[in-house]
Amino acid sequence: MNIKKYLLKTFSATFLFLALFSFSCNSQNNTDSALETTANKSLPIVINGTLKNNLVDKVYLERMSERNIPTRVDSSDISSDLKFHFDTTIPEPGIYQINIEGQQVIGLILDGGETLDVVADGLASPDKMPEYTVTGSKNIDTFNKIMTEVQNFGKLRQSLETDFQNAKNAKAQEELRGQYQMALNNNRETIKPMISDLGTSLPGIIAANNFLTPELDAPFLSELKDKLIAEGRDHAFAKIFIETIDRKSAGMEGSAAPDFDLVNLKGEQVKLSDMRGKTVIIDFWATWCGPCIRSFPGMKKAQEKYADNEDVQFLFINTFERVSEEQWKSHVQSFVEKRNYQYLNPTLDIGNNTALAYGVEGIPAKFCIDGDGNIKHKSTGFLGSSEAVYDEMVEWVEGK
Repeated sequence: MNIKKYLLKTFSATFLFLALFSFSCNSQNNTDSALETTANKSLPIVINGTLKNNLVDKVYLERMSERNIPTRVDSSDISSDLKFHFDTTIPEPGIYQINIEGQQVIGLILDGGETLDVVADGLASPDKMPEYTVTGSKNIDTFNKIMTEVQNFGKLRQSLETDFQNAKNAKAQEELRGQYQMALNNNRETIKPMISDLGTSLPGIIAANNFLTPELDAPFLSELKDKLIAEGRDHAFAKIFIETIDRKSAGMEGSAAPDFDLVNLKGEQVKLSDMRGKTVIIDFWATWCGPCIRSFPGMKKAQEKYADNEDVQFLFINTFERVSEEQWKSHVQSFVEKRNYQYLNPTLDIGNNTALAYGVEGIPAKFCIDGDGNIKHKSTGFLGSSEAVYDEMVEWVEGK
């Protein structure tokens, strides 16, 4: 496993620099709708500002949409002593910005109820980007500290990736993996208490969404989701967070495996609940997926090892095919016959509903279901060799 893939698998899928404006995977329309449903609320906000330079007459407070499009909330004249003032309301917690008529833009995460003091350069120069400070909000201060820690870790990660690529031998690469793991653990131990301190505030929601992961932080994220629901937080970001955690938590280790009732290529019914008491290995795959096909030899070897063990069942669930539902079965049948993959006896997830219920976002995706119907193990991607795939399956089944 190269360190870049390792890093991606363990961290960078959730690392979103400029996280403020890339919070949701939901569709544009859904989020805009959510914004509209809570737009009748009115939350107070006070901003006192001072500019160090000025070329314009007005400053605007603007609300940002998910598409990063600003909508004006209020405006303020700039006084002769270069000060501006907002004593206004916002419709709901969200991402806002102070726009100094295009000369400088300052992003804000606002919950409502803040009284902020802003000091800004007020214009850009050829020598440097315009600077600013925002004080008066403990949550914003904490969020900025989190961002600094995450950015520093990102720089270290890039350096380790470069060193890994240039490493001369496997021993050096292994040492770099250890350095990365230590740095990752240190970063998590630093930012997680800060994210906890932010609670159910909007900075807390954004930080938790972007810098924590269900694979490592499922209890924390689930608790935050429950708190948002208990407190009646129904603004757009809270709704998106709750939906996101529900979606990402699907198929997590330790959770109940979603039942399914499918049909295999032979026309036989395949129902997970009928296999209760057995260890069930599920391999989600597609005919177009190269890594899926590369993992088959290792899976076949594991399947053959346990062929006489009635307490172990292998299911190869075909999903995410790029053909119509009417063509699905014949397409997979042709693939199996041409490749001599009859041992797969594929179970057909026509419409992808089972894969989605398991939270599958990439294939191959493998799950180990224990006798009680809970997800014991999961993995995504090809491990690099048939032997590695086989060893993982044996470890899953035998607990070694």
